[in-house]
Amino acid sequence: MFNWLNVSMTRKISGLSFVLLSFLFVVIVYSAYQSQRIYKEMHEVAEIDVPLSEVMADIEMLQLKQHLLMESIRQQGDVFFSDQSLQEKSIEGFDRFSAQLAAQLDKSTEILRTGLGFGSIRIKLLDHRSLIQHINLLHQHRIKFDHLVDDFLKQGKQGFSTSWPMLELQDKGLDTQTDELLRKIDQLTINVSAAVESQERHFVVMNAVLGISAFGIGTYLTLYIIITFRKRIWSLRGQIESLHRSIVVEHDKASVNHKGLDELDELETDLKVLVRQFSKEMSNRHKVEAQLIELATRDKLTGAFNRHKWDELIKDELALANRGHHFSLILLDVDHFKKINDTYGHDVGDNVLKLLVNTLRKRLREIDVLFRVGGEEFAVLVKDTNLEGAGMLAEQLRKKVEALNENGMPPFTISLGVTDYQDSDDQSRIVKRADVLLYEAKGAGRNTVVIG
Repeated sequence: MFNWLNVSMTRKISGLSFVLLSFLFVVIVYSAYQSQRIYKEMHEVAEIDVPLSEVMADIEMLQLKQHLLMESIRQQGDVFFSDQSLQEKSIEGFDRFSAQLAAQLDKSTEILRTGLGFGSIRIKLLDHRSLIQHINLLHQHRIKFDHLVDDFLKQGKQGFSTSWPMLELQDKGLDTQTDELLRKIDQLTINVSAAVESQERHFVVMNAVLGISAFGIGTYLTLYIIITFRKRIWSLRGQIESLHRSIVVEHDKASVNHKGLDELDELETDLKVLVRQFSKEMSNRHKVEAQLIELATRDKLTGAFNRHKWDELIKDELALANRGHHFSLILLDVDHFKKINDTYGHDVGDNVLKLLVNTLRKRLREIDVLFRVGGEEFAVLVKDTNLEGAGMLAEQLRKKVEALNENGMPPFTISLGVTDYQDSDDQSRIVKRADVLLYEAKGAGRNTVVIG
């Protein structure tokens, strides 16, 4: 030890530099090993779990289109079997749905089997294998759905009373299986990402220890190494966190030139490309989803919310009411609407409904929601309003419609039944109570508001 203190400065620097380089060599080897390990695990996320999530998102899109097709057939009723063109289009829609669903399921199975076959899947191996069994089960549900569609079409008009309920039940079963599979894939993706993050944390800790050891040997060199290394690590952590928030779409691997980069630079560059690509795909997907949701929840003629949205929001409002909130319900319809159609034609009748919706919207608040629940029947959810306030609103709506004087439009009136939430109300009970009040308004001579 004392001999070491007495040696020349050159030998001290040489000895310290040798020890420092030895530590640096260990750091470099360890970093390369861990970088490759993390890179392979990230590659698994990008090439296995992310494509699976994208495939299931496409399947969800197919299911939504299928719901729209079945809703269209249900609304047509017996007329469906009288329109050959409509039948052909519907059959084509069912066939396309089945073919596309089968293709997406086969694609997801191929992704899993390829990953398992080439050893690309390193994390949660048994969970990935169980996904194949779930996909096969979804295949069986799809085949059964196809058979029920064939039975429904063969039975003609009788199919609505025999095969249609089973067809709808099977369709719901498909939805349930799809949602369960998507949940498993999402959870698996989260678990894999957590495992990668754990590896990354271990990577940071070990390199910090080696860096601190090197710092004790040569302050001037080690300080530079620690600062550079910590910047690199924190940059890497920031990129990984962004990836965790964005990793919901399939990544098309970009062409990146890694020449001249070390392992950490390579990993950081790849992560930046992934985040940029994922953000772009997410933006496009959100736009498409918003458009599909708008089409699925709006009445095509009037622009008011449709029956599907009504069933969704009334359940939400009842749940809030059970926790202390309050709301009222207004049911209304156009008086003598059939007479308007018979006298002026269905085009004028459609314009009457459009004019009615526009007139109601001008008076309703932003938090109030208007639905078209039948041909000329509408419902209004009046949020945070008691029965007295809803009754005053209904009277104002009635007077506003009665006073309409539009060129080319026949005069018309509306009848309204008004009620509010009562303890232990469910959807059936409150709607039935409002419907009885609407019936009383019609029995009282129409153009009337009845509150109860």
